[in-house]
Amino acid sequence: MKTIAKFAFVLLGLVFVLSSAQAQDYKHPGGMINAEGKVFSPDGKHIGWVTKEGIIKDVKGVQVAHVDSEGTLVDKSGKKLGKAQKNGNYLAQDTKTSDKGWTVSAPMNGTCDVKNEKGEIVVVVHESYKQFGACAYHCLYLQKEGKAMKMD
Repeated sequence: MKTIAKFAFVLLGLVFVLSSAQAQDYKHPGGMINAEGKVFSPDGKHIGWVTKEGIIKDVKGVQVAHVDSEGTLVDKSGKKLGKAQKNGNYLAQDTKTSDKGWTVSAPMNGTCDVKNEKGEIVVVVHESYKQFGACAYHCLYLQKEGKAMKMD
């Protein structure tokens, strides 16, 4: 009887461990911005922060850009990089049509998908940061990669 009880206990423990491991989502097709405004690269590394006011900081806490009252993304030198539309869509400064920018989906289960013009998910954003998430990820990921802050 003790053997059956031990076996059942071990089996229950394995089921619990396996189910909790599957529920954790470490990787996204792109990056992620969580409920605290932490911005993560696709490989799960913390690369910066975004506030609900549109201030974008790198992982060291240094402000790299902000979204002004007109929705324009401005880097720390004052250069205009793009436009954050009210629905969260992002257009680079040199983009002439909205289909060349990033689009943000309606919130589902507390998150929004940000997709590029090909329909690929670039970043998953917590709904609290829908308006500025695409801008923040764009700036921080390109900075992490050592590239200029502009869209292709």
